[in-house]
Amino acid sequence: MESIASLPKRPKLPIPSNDVDPIDHGNKSMNDLPEPVVHHIFSFLETIDVIRASAVSTKWRYLWTSMPHLNFDYQAGWLNPLRQEFSSTRVYEKFKDFINWVLMAHDKSVNIQSFRVSCLNNDDDRSLYRWIKILAQKHVKELHLKVKSYKRGPFALPRYLLAPDSLEILELDLQRSVLKIPSDVGFSRLKSLQLVRTQLLDQNLFHNFISSCPLLENLRLEGCLFHDFKVLDISLRNLRKLFIDNHMCGGSFDERLRKCVFKIACPNLGYFHLKDPYAQNFSWDKIPSLLQTATILPWGWEDAVLHEELANYLLKILRGVCHAEVLKLGKCILEHLYPAVAEPRCFSTTFYNLKSLKLFTGIDKCYIRSIIYLLKCAPNLQLLSVYIDEEEYDCDYQWEIPDEAIACLTDHLKMVKLIEVDNSDYELELIRFLLKNGHVLEKMSIIWPSDLQRETQMEAIQEIMKFPRSSSNVTVTFSELKESDYDDVL
Repeated sequence: MESIASLPKRPKLPIPSNDVDPIDHGNKSMNDLPEPVVHHIFSFLETIDVIRASAVSTKWRYLWTSMPHLNFDYQAGWLNPLRQEFSSTRVYEKFKDFINWVLMAHDKSVNIQSFRVSCLNNDDDRSLYRWIKILAQKHVKELHLKVKSYKRGPFALPRYLLAPDSLEILELDLQRSVLKIPSDVGFSRLKSLQLVRTQLLDQNLFHNFISSCPLLENLRLEGCLFHDFKVLDISLRNLRKLFIDNHMCGGSFDERLRKCVFKIACPNLGYFHLKDPYAQNFSWDKIPSLLQTATILPWGWEDAVLHEELANYLLKILRGVCHAEVLKLGKCILEHLYPAVAEPRCFSTTFYNLKSLKLFTGIDKCYIRSIIYLLKCAPNLQLLSVYIDEEEYDCDYQWEIPDEAIACLTDHLKMVKLIEVDNSDYELELIRFLLKNGHVLEKMSIIWPSDLQRETQMEAIQEIMKFPRSSSNVTVTFSELKESDYDDVL
């Protein structure tokens, strides 16, 4: 192992990528700022830029040695400026020397609040583990690691990171590498865990790992592969946010959740996001009663999966989010929901707390029937936002929109926003239905696609303005699509 004492005193810093100084030399008032304020400002900079900024003032000359926030990005701060002068191997060696030097020179009486690094990891290089050991001695609270291994070698979570019992936030982006979890790992103070592009090999070790974090409030699994998992069991009493996104994670369909039973027991969950969620089965052991926002965005399914099987599976997910105040549903939800809608006895869930329903949907008989049935299930709904996809779905179900009393339309629904309306018959029929039955409706916003011809817009406006309205206070507005309109839905 390389000796820390043998490291260079101060490696040569790379040339900045532009001519702009990190700190404006003309701003003399910054010298008068309290040190904690300067630390906060510098926390948004790369550490290499903080050291450059120390030349601005003699008062700041050694300020960087007491910085509680350290940020190192190999590609952003080092690779581009020196690409022409040195080989990538030489540049990375300089990058490691710089981190070693900063950690050696850091004030020993100051703990490190957060450490963020984007680096490489080779099997024969222990630099990353040496840094983590120093951080453990400095009682680090936030650790953000983005690690790329060209050989896809595993990253072993070191046991000595547990010793200080100080870590509260852990984020690992392993770029498709395997995370090796020791059997006795657990963080008693950890509140947030994020795993990105990480391969997990053992379902029991993973379950024991997260279960050994009793204070965990935020769990994010993004682009992860679950090899040979039979059950993905997330049972955490204090968890507030659960984000699982397997879209574009690579690997085979089976390495995601296809052959896995997805089990959730998080009674205090407040935020739930599930993208590309299809598993062998789904169960809620404890339905969260404090749920504020639920987002369910199925991305795509195998052709071999039966339509009815998907409908039943999605209904299991929806039953677990029945207490949500805000519900966001992707297109596939409505596409596969209508078989169950045709048999209401199969889905008796009522969303009594739901105030806002945001949908990404197609627009034909099947989608509209699912939309109206969801309205029936949300008696206290106040806001409906719908983003309409132009793609048509092959639906042979014969059904007409009924004019009937729906609780939310009669008593609560005040705002409707329809995005990307292009004047199709089904869209106009949905608008007519909502205006005719929305007794307390105050505003309906209709947003055209940016490429919809002006003549088509005017034809639609003339027809819509003739529709009967139950609410005398409703205002109907028309506008063209803006980028911010997407954010309002999903």
